[in-house]
Amino acid sequence: MKKNLLAIVGAALAATLACGAASAADWPQKPVRVIVPYAAGSTPDGIARLIFDRVQKRVGQPMVIENRPGAAGMIGADAVAKSAPDGHTLLLAPSGPLVTNALLYKKMSYDPVKDLAPVALVAETPSILVASNATAARDAKELVAAMADRNQKLAYASPGNGTLGHLSMAYLVATSGGEVPHAAYPGSPQIVTALIANDVQMASLPPLAVAPFVQSGRIKAIAVVGPRRSQALPGVPTLKEQGIDFEPVGWFGVATRGGTPAQTVEHIHAAIAEALKDPELARAYAAQGLEVVDRGPADFAAYMRRELAQWKPVIERNRIVLE
Repeated sequence: MKKNLLAIVGAALAATLACGAASAADWPQKPVRVIVPYAAGSTPDGIARLIFDRVQKRVGQPMVIENRPGAAGMIGADAVAKSAPDGHTLLLAPSGPLVTNALLYKKMSYDPVKDLAPVALVAETPSILVASNATAARDAKELVAAMADRNQKLAYASPGNGTLGHLSMAYLVATSGGEVPHAAYPGSPQIVTALIANDVQMASLPPLAVAPFVQSGRIKAIAVVGPRRSQALPGVPTLKEQGIDFEPVGWFGVATRGGTPAQTVEHIHAAIAEALKDPELARAYAAQGLEVVDRGPADFAAYMRRELAQWKPVIERNRIVLE
């Protein structure tokens, strides 16, 4: 009797485990919401549509892109953080909602580390350190030296407090030991106009935003801020090539609700990884100044930890706090 009972319990347990494994392996079991915490037509929105159109064709379930802009991406991220932990609600976002907002904002409605589970890093983009033609510096070391010279009366621009352009420039200014004021502008086009007019003297901006103006000689490209040269401006060396070991990039990743089974997360990543292999996707990325990257859940989690470690001292040193 005891043996029969053990056999029954064992069979029930095996069935339960098999059922759980099948449940994770069968992702997706229903339509998937992909929340983009920015407006339609934004770069994250474009990336989401490129990837999940291909995922949808592969898995046979609808991938519904849902734009939930507002609060520096935190409204959409919060919706994912409060969704069911089953892999059927995903977030595609840049570093802000996933990492840097936790350093910038005193209060957040979710904890990116606890409430979100990294799935995949899917895109990176370098920035270009540019300067007005009125600036004498010809390379990165000369520009950093100029930052340290109070007689230069320099200012730098960015698309807003806490953006990658702001944090990168704040790091370089801190490296110089100088004090260079920051001016926030609505976006890259306004910053380029200000650089041409010499209203500001330097900025770190996306390659496609500055390439035409560099090529026409209206502003100067000083360095690529990133680990590799940019396809948009292949003749411009990186900061590291010029002796400054600093290579942050803009990036975009996919996350889901924290607590989602690891096997489900791995299945989501596998579907995304297949989509990223499409040569047409790579060409579409390149047209937007993006590079295809594929880091899975564990690798992406480690990447995010490095991002936190990199930006925490910069944000604290510059007392960058957002409400």
